[in-house]
Order: sequence, then C-alpha cells, then structure tokens
Amino acid sequence: MNDLVPGLPWWAFLAVLMLVVPLLAPLYSGEEFGWTSYLRLRILPGRPLAATLATGLIWAIWHYPLPFLGYIQFSNVALGLLVWTVSFMCQEIILSWLRLRSGSIWTTSVAHAGNNMTLSLLTGTLLGEGSDATATTMVMTAPMVVVAGWVLLSGRYRAASQHRTHQLVGASPDHHRDPRTKASSTSPK
Repeated sequence: MNDLVPGLPWWAFLAVLMLVVPLLAPLYSGEEFGWTSYLRLRILPGRPLAATLATGLIWAIWHYPLPFLGYIQFSNVALGLLVWTVSFMCQEIILSWLRLRSGSIWTTSVAHAGNNMTLSLLTGTLLGEGSDATATTMVMTAPMVVVAGWVLLSGRYRAASQHRTHQLVGASPDHHRDPRTKASSTSPK
C-alpha cells in the first residue's frame, strides 16, 4: 500500500482521497438528482422501500452496458452483473436513507463519490493489481449489504421515510391532516 504514490505514505494518500471526495460530489449530483431525488419519488408513490429497490434495479440495468464497453472487466460477466446489481440496490437503500435523513442530494452525492472513488480505489489496491473486477465488486458489496441490512432491519429507513413524508405534508407524525379539507383528522366534524 505504500507504493500507491511514490514518496507519499499510505495514510497521507488516504487523507488526500478523503479531502478530494467532497470536491467530486458535484460530479455525482446529477446521478443523485436523477435516481434518488427524482425517479425514486415517482416510480412507486406511497411505497418508499419498493420504490428504492426498483430505482436500484433500474440504476444497475442502466450501467449494464459498461462491461461491454471496457469500463469494467468482469471475468464472468453474468456473475459480475449479478453482484453489481446487488451492489447498486444496497447502495440505493443507503443513499435513499441518507437523502431522507438529510433532505439534500449533496449528502448522497458525497457518499456516492466516496463509494466510487475511495472505496473502489482502496479495495482494488488492497486486492492487488491483477485482481478481477468481480472479486473487487464482491468485496465492495459486502459492507454495503451489512449497512443496507442494518438500515432496513433497525427500522431507520422506515422512520426516515415517515419523517420525511410528514415534513413534506407539513404535519407532525402524530397529527394527520386531510389534504382536501385542511382539517385535522382528530377534530370533530
């Protein structure tokens, strides 16, 4: 790992990577606006988890041509695309949760940049120069599966989704309003 940049210790290289990630966030803001902030909200209204999973699947399929264009080289394309799909879906769960919690695409853009630039570069470096893209993708996907599972199983995704819905509607979670009448659903009629 000390050979990443000649003359630069590994910890300094890692620090530079971490500083570069926020600078790269604007490059990922378009994808985050399109996938996480636009499509996810419209694809399956009222079903946030299903919408997130559908968005992750569409996002993965959108990237399927890349192995055939030489951007990434899986030794087994079918397995590579399967692992990549799981990766995209887990990443979309994490990014959607961050978007819901923060209310901003910038949080998701920084996370996306961190995944693409820092995690993938470090994983590829740690596995070695001749490592297969499928193995690298599997190693990168493992922590995403754990984090996405934690977000879902701990109830954080549901809580963030409900919190954000109530913010958009303008009501607190324990005070529901009928949007047609603007009257409280608990008030006498």
